[in-house]
Amino acid sequence: MGKSVEIRCEHCGAWFPNRIGFDVDEDLDTATLLGVQTDCPECGRWTGCKKENMRIRNSDGGSRGEST
Repeated sequence: MGKSVEIRCEHCGAWFPNRIGFDVDEDLDTATLLGVQTDCPECGRWTGCKKENMRIRNSDGGSRGEST
């Protein structure tokens, strides 16, 4: 089963694939992401990469983390 990490832009709300080199198998509860930012491909603004706006998606459609 494949996994991917997605980030939700804090400005426009768009979900997009992780581009920061986050280890998909690392648990979001134990990750240290203080000060990490990436640019949103939808609106172009910089957004924080925080546990509150990240999720791990499974290829079967399930997810862990933020789901809205």
